[in-house]
Amino acid sequence: MDVNVGLVGFGVAGRQHAAALAGATGFRVTAVVEADPSLTTGSLRRLPSWERLLADPAVDLVGLCLPPGGRSDMALEALRAGKAVLLETPPALCEREVDLMVATAEAVGTPIGVMLQHRHRLADAVASADWSDPALAGTLEVSRFQPPAPFRRTGWRSEPTAAQGGTAAHLAVHYLDLACQLLGNPSGLCVAPRGERSRGAGARATGVVEFDSGATLSFTATTEAAASSERLRVFGPDRALSVDNGRVSSLIGDAERVWPTLWGAALRRLVYQDMAEAMRAGRQPCRSHLASARPVTRILQALHA
Repeated sequence: MDVNVGLVGFGVAGRQHAAALAGATGFRVTAVVEADPSLTTGSLRRLPSWERLLADPAVDLVGLCLPPGGRSDMALEALRAGKAVLLETPPALCEREVDLMVATAEAVGTPIGVMLQHRHRLADAVASADWSDPALAGTLEVSRFQPPAPFRRTGWRSEPTAAQGGTAAHLAVHYLDLACQLLGNPSGLCVAPRGERSRGAGARATGVVEFDSGATLSFTATTEAAASSERLRVFGPDRALSVDNGRVSSLIGDAERVWPTLWGAALRRLVYQDMAEAMRAGRQPCRSHLASARPVTRILQALHA
């Protein structure tokens, strides 16, 4: 039986969700809600309002492909209407929003997940290894050039409430989350002064995260570099991980491995498959559970502050 998905928002993220689902068995995009009349949904059925989607009994899972500001209220409405929910990133504006959404999902018995698809780059052998050594240290660099002009006329990324730390935080959210999945709960954050292109839209973020275990992560995310790059490295006395522009390699004890590289649509498809399995089993999703995004939300919240 297919999982019928209703997408809310059909900008870049919404179209990415639709493309991932187009190549997946067991899923069907049954409805799309998009407030911008200039955006077409092609052959996908378009509903006139959010309320119509909530009332549609054919929709099993709602993909909220909207900015984080105000999105948690919609997630709560969807959960109470009996729909499973998949949030785009960043998942929430603060930890309190995460906790409320998770508590509501557990109360109504409906799964809620987050599209942090890069988690699926990590093989089970890597994700389940012990990364609690206080001697572990990590480095993260994320760069993608974006000219300053669009920030003066673009909407939500230049709004302090919705942007949650600006574009730099949005570029780094997936790899900050990967670091948290390994190193655990962040206990402190030291941030260097950041560049501003417009109110709330940071062009650069640099800092150091400390974790409860004693491990540390230094990071820089920038939209000012000419070259695009995504590199995360975690290393310690007897283990290491490298994610270099999608290529994953690990050293755990004496076992050194290079893992198969997965890309955009395939990774997003795995998140939807995780959600579908959770819906069938009547539990929260495994890797994509929203509760596990609390650590990265803490970091983004501190960056925004």
